[in-house]
Amino acid sequence: MARKNVQEPAPPEPVEATEPEPDDREKPISPEPEPPSDDERAAAEEYATAGLTPEQREARRLSRKPPIDHLPDGTAVYQGQVIPLFDVGDRIVAERHIDFLAGNPWLDTRIYVVRSIDDDTGAVHCTDEEMQHYACVGFKRPLTRIKLAPKKGNPFNAPKVKREEAKVELPPGEKKKRGRPKGSKNRPKEEIRAEKQARKEARSK
Repeated sequence: MARKNVQEPAPPEPVEATEPEPDDREKPISPEPEPPSDDERAAAEEYATAGLTPEQREARRLSRKPPIDHLPDGTAVYQGQVIPLFDVGDRIVAERHIDFLAGNPWLDTRIYVVRSIDDDTGAVHCTDEEMQHYACVGFKRPLTRIKLAPKKGNPFNAPKVKREEAKVELPPGEKKKRGRPKGSKNRPKEEIRAEKQARKEARSK
């Protein structure tokens, strides 16, 4: 049987890959999520502690109490009067306790930025650093502890706060120098050898 001359179709031409054109349009910036409100936090806490006893709930709550004993005091007593050791614009930490419950349990600990101070009443008008809303705290209240917070950073991180306090501020334009302080001298070699020999003898005993 004779075969018919069948013409095979030509292969498709290769298509060069093209990069997508850059989109010059400005992309909308998604807003940062707002911190949860007090009601949302209360609802979340109620859900998390639904199966706990009252004692377990209180222990859970107190476990979140941040440490502030490493911070310097924000008040002092002068001639029988409580006076503030902070000024407008400073950061403070206020630890409040409940006065109408037995044992005066801890209520909360907040970081504030001072806006104004009433020395007569003890009222300190502030801005809550986390929630960014108005707050008022009394430095004369016996169940309110006020501490001085560093200018920046987490005041509850005790090691970091101590490192910041240990830093020496240099005058403007002066750079920190490396090496031995000016005027200091090396110890005599004989003294160093004697100390090494004494330590060596102590270890061999």
